[in-house]
This record gives sequence, C-alpha cells and structure tokens, in this order.
Amino acid sequence: MNLLIVESPSKAKTIEKYLGRGWRVIASVGHVRDLVPENGSVDTEHDFAMRWQIMPGKEKQIKLITDEVKKADAVYLASDPDREGEAIAWHILDILNSKKLIGKTPVYRVAFHEITKNAVTDAIKNPREIDSDLVDAYLVRRALDYLIGFEISPLLWRRNLGKSAGRVQSVAVKLVVDREREIEDFVPTEYWSIGAKCDFNKKSFNAGLSYFDGKKIEKMTLGNSDDVNSVLSKLKTPLCAGISRIDKKKVSHKPSAPFTTSTLQQEAARKLYFSSKKTMSVAQKLYENGFITYMRTDATNLSAEAVGEIRNFITRNYGDKFLPASPNIYVTKSKNAQEAHEAIRPTHFNSAEHELDGDEKKLYELIWKRTIACQMTNAEFDSVAVDILTDDKIATFHTVGTTRTFDGFMKVYVEDKDDNDDEENEKLPPLSIGDKITISEIKPEQHFTMPPARYTEASLVKKLEELGIGRPSTYATIMSTIVDRNYVEQDRQRRFHPTSGGWVIAAYLAKYFADLVDVNFTAKTEDTLDDVSNGKVGKISALNEFWDDTKQMISGARDVKTTDIIDEINNFMIKHMFADGDNKCPKCGGKLGIKLSKFGPFIGCENYPKCDYTKRMTQTSEVADKKQTEPKDLGDGISFRVGRFGPYVTDGKKNAAAKKYTADTITLEIAKELLAGGKQKAETIELGKNPATDKMIYFYPTGRYGAYISSNKVNVSVKEQPDLETAIDLINNKKPTKRFRKK
Repeated sequence: MNLLIVESPSKAKTIEKYLGRGWRVIASVGHVRDLVPENGSVDTEHDFAMRWQIMPGKEKQIKLITDEVKKADAVYLASDPDREGEAIAWHILDILNSKKLIGKTPVYRVAFHEITKNAVTDAIKNPREIDSDLVDAYLVRRALDYLIGFEISPLLWRRNLGKSAGRVQSVAVKLVVDREREIEDFVPTEYWSIGAKCDFNKKSFNAGLSYFDGKKIEKMTLGNSDDVNSVLSKLKTPLCAGISRIDKKKVSHKPSAPFTTSTLQQEAARKLYFSSKKTMSVAQKLYENGFITYMRTDATNLSAEAVGEIRNFITRNYGDKFLPASPNIYVTKSKNAQEAHEAIRPTHFNSAEHELDGDEKKLYELIWKRTIACQMTNAEFDSVAVDILTDDKIATFHTVGTTRTFDGFMKVYVEDKDDNDDEENEKLPPLSIGDKITISEIKPEQHFTMPPARYTEASLVKKLEELGIGRPSTYATIMSTIVDRNYVEQDRQRRFHPTSGGWVIAAYLAKYFADLVDVNFTAKTEDTLDDVSNGKVGKISALNEFWDDTKQMISGARDVKTTDIIDEINNFMIKHMFADGDNKCPKCGGKLGIKLSKFGPFIGCENYPKCDYTKRMTQTSEVADKKQTEPKDLGDGISFRVGRFGPYVTDGKKNAAAKKYTADTITLEIAKELLAGGKQKAETIELGKNPATDKMIYFYPTGRYGAYISSNKVNVSVKEQPDLETAIDLINNKKPTKRFRKK
C-alpha cells in the first residue's frame, strides 16, 4: 500500500478517487508543528537554532500519519507547491525520523499545480527530494516573525501601545495611516470647466472649451468664478461655429493577463465584493476539488497544453476572427515570480458551467472568463477627435467620440476599466471639416481637486505588490490581521480607516522602529527571502543581516520613558486629534493630548489627576459615515440626502432614490437624470444554499428598509453583502417576529 499525504481532507478525497486501489490518501490539515511559544525558541546566540512542538490539537493527526506510515510500502509527501507546503513536508519527515519510522520505507516529495488525474499521476512518476532552499526560506521567515513577536510585542503590551507588531502588517497599517494624513492635510483647489451643447442636423453632442482668445485652457486654467465670467462675457449663445479639425484613428485594447493571486483578489473585490480572505477561501475549495490550478502564484504564464486547449475552444465557440495568429504572451512583472508555477486558470476549458453554485460558481466563472479572454484578439475601437471653432475665432471646443468596432476579448470578459474607458463615451453624428455647428448652450461647472482615495483591500494589496512587500500566500492574511487586531476598520464603501489604535502603533513604530515600517527595508527583506529560496543567500547570513539591525532598535526602544513616547505620539497625531487646532481643555484650560490605557487610547488633560476631563477618540470612519448622512447642495436647488430608506436626491418637490451613490460620487448631472426618471438597476445576488433547508440565500442591495438577505421567506436586514457563512448564520438564527392582532 502506498501512502500519499496532502494538506486538506477535501483534497485527499479528490485525489483518492484518481489513484484508486493500492493507495491511501490522508491529510495533515495544514501545518502540524510550530515554534514553542516562549522566549528562546529561536536562539540568536547559537545560529538561530529553533525549538519545535506539535501544534495543539494536531496530536490525533500525527498519530493517524504515523500509524499509516507503519503500514505503508512507500510514502509520498504531496503538500502544496510553495514554501509553506515544502515546510509541511519537511516537518512531517522530521517527525517521522525522530520516531524512527523511516528506515527501509522510501519517502518521496511530489508536487502538482492542479488536481487532475494526469497532474497527480505525472507527479508521482517524477518524485524529487525536499527542496532545502525553500525550507530555509520558510525557516528564515518564521524566525523573523517570531523574533518580532517575542521581542517587540512585549514593549507594546507593557505600555498599552497595541496588541502586537508584525513584519509586514505593520507596514500595511503605516500605509493606511500615511494615506489618512495625506487626506487630512489636503487642501482642495477650485477650478472650473466650460462645456458647450453643440447642435448639428437636429442632433446634439457635448464639447469642452480647449482654447480661448489664443490661450490653451488646461484643467486648472480657470481658477475661480471671475475667470469664468470673463470668458462667458464673450461667449453669448447661440454661437455660430464650424468643424475646424477631425482626427480619426483606430485604437486597439489588449486583454489582461490571466490571474495571479494579487490580481484575482483585486478583481474579486471589484466585481464580486469579496474580501481577500473570502476570495482565497473560495479559491482553495475550487483548487482542492480539481476545478482550478494552484491559487497562490505570482506568475502569469500558462502551460503550452493549456494554451492549446484555450485556442481550440475559442475557434470552436467564437470563430477564427477572435483567435490571434500566435498565442498571447504575458511577462510577469514581479522580479521574483516563480515561473515554474502557472497563472490561476481552470483545469479544463470545455465550458464555464460546472456543478457549482454560490460563491464558488461566481469566482470560477470570473477565472474562466479571464483565462479564455487572455488568449483572444484585441478589442478594436474607432476614435474621432473633433475641434469646433467659433466663427469669430475666439474659442475652440473639443470633443472625442469612441465607438467599439470589434469586440475581440470583450466578447467574453470586460474589466471595470474597460467599462469606464472603452464604451461609447460620446455619440457623435457624422461630421466633416467645414460643417456648420450651432452652440446653443454654454455650461460652466465648478470643480474641486480631490484628495487621494483611501485604500480598499484591493488597492492596498495592489500597493503592497507594487512595493514588493508580501507574497501571494500572505496578502489575505495581512488584510484580515490588520482588521482583527483593530488597527484599521472599513466603512460602508469598504475603505480602510486607521483606528485610534492604528494611529498609535504607527506613530510608535515610525519613531522607534523606523526600519520595521520602512517600505524599502521590508521589500529588501522579502527579496532576501526570495534569494534564500533560490539558493543565492544562506539561512544564517540572512537572519544575521536582519537581526543585527533589529536588535539595535529593540535595545534603544527599551530605554525610552513612557512620557517621552506619549510626547512623540502627540506630535505625530496632533493634526488628527485636533483638526481645528484647539487642544485646550474645556474644564480647566490645560493642554489636551493622547493618553494610553489597557482599554485603548483616549484624549485627556495634562493636569490629571487634578483635572479628570477625558474624551473618546472618534474613529475616522465614524466621521466619514456621519458625513454621508449630511445633506449636500448640488446646485440648481437640488440636494443629495440620506434618509430612512437610503440615499436620495431631491429638488424640494420630487425625490429620487440614489442608492448607488455617495456624497463624494453624486453630481448635479446624475441627480438631474435620476429626478427625470433614470432608474438604477439593483441586481439580486445568489450567495449560496442554506444546508439546513437546501434553499438558496439571496442578497438584495436595495429594499424598502435598505439592503437585506432572504431565503425560504425569511428576511434579515444587513448593512452590506455578507459572505455565505455569515448569511447562513443570520438566516438560521432569525427570531420570529411577534404579530399582534387587534381585539
């Protein structure tokens, strides 16, 4: 009997079906061993020797493995094909050797990137040794995380500064805090644009002022109403004008590369509203059940066999005109990408329809469409740029019309940016140079520059990837960790805001552990880990390089007085805490500032205990959500408001729902369209089946009382789209509504 050990039970079931008689497939259920959770488990004085223990709760699994090994003729270690998977195989082998269970029984390491019968059997035919370089990279990473946890975290606990610090998540928190500081420091700049309604042959189109009185009109040229009025005084409608220039060109748009872990998380967040953690959980299930290839990868290449299947599918289902002459090649941007891996793709391409439902079906279809589209022809567009010169030669207006002439890959897959940029952005009538145009209306519009956008999970993952921080296996963990430790929180639009605790930990680390939250230092550490996994750098030298710098920071931080730390935090947070500059105590006139306690930071008076004035630090997202409920004047007597049933616009006589908009995204033009009868489509979303009733659970973005979920005539109000597990819990635990009859 041959024994094959994988990581998850569901994967074990799938593979056992492929291998049949003569094979026993069992799971380790992830990692089985970890460092002893106490000081000294990484001995920095003796080449970073590490002390391991069986993880709590894994004793039964180890007993199952050892019992099966005793009966096996050969053992195959088939954990995932990455550093963590290599480490699991190494741990299991080390445990078996320590128990003297490996003698004449051969042990092989096998790895496959998709769970199909061919992939599994090919891997078994081509076994290898455990990759010591990959294991060393894991050991370095685990030692670094341990040293930070056991050396820096106690400094935080003792002074009520935070729960813990982490090598990568601390950088993520600092990025969120730095973005918040940019937003708080941002000063809006006023500018204006001047549009025109152009009439030609009983058809109308819009244009924007591009030249006036011989001067080019840039974005910030018209800085105030005086500038605008000086222009308007010379542009009295109706204006006679003519077409002075037409520039026609063909534009093509290439399909995006197939998914990596990062881009899958970003696109699932945008299109499916999945968190990074949820995306990886669903992808894991798809991988384990043989639907997709391995979901932790930073490579964009596809195997020749997969490309062949995709091209055959495109020819059969869409025709030769949708198939490029040669396969599309994508170059991985990550300098340390593991090209032996493939991008995330389906294991088969015959159809997007499988026995899937709920979240798994949604994510699978997203992967399937992106993979098929990546090997299709470009989308083609006709772009027409037109200049309209007034007869008095004083003003030129400019407009661009874009029309899609050939779908190409967009026949299958349209990205958000494609939706925004490549659809017909202006329908222009057929025009020729010299055609006479009547400008019937001049439309000045006031604008203000906008602050940088707050990070969402998708944009923060993208930023970390750009900086070279984190790796495919860590993004989801980073996102969930910074939320779970209450360093950041998300508002209704899923944007990250630093909590008061996030501000404090960022301020402390920036002052006393500058390297730890420095993006260049952290990216260099990631590069070092990659160099270790590639055999370019040794384990001990990598650890020494990191520990020498970190040890000095820890030593210096231990000697700092708590009062000095609080002073530094106050300096860092002063604008955040007192945006109006008033930090005077209303009770005694003393100076207000940050105070630390085991219940979190708060604002208190410097004259404590004589003065006991305190104030809770309002979370940024609470302020943002409050701002969303305040009326916003849009102009022309129209305002945006948030009422009992959600956002709406009103002109005082008529109301119109605006549930898809916020105070930041609504415009006067959109409000007018809504009031005129424009309707918003609120798509019903299937979350998956409730195992208790075998009925589908649906998410409704809009309802009489806001968003809600429904299944089997049970409705539950929610603030946002929940994951399936949460939805099941809410539906099954809904208390029946008491109804009273009139007597």
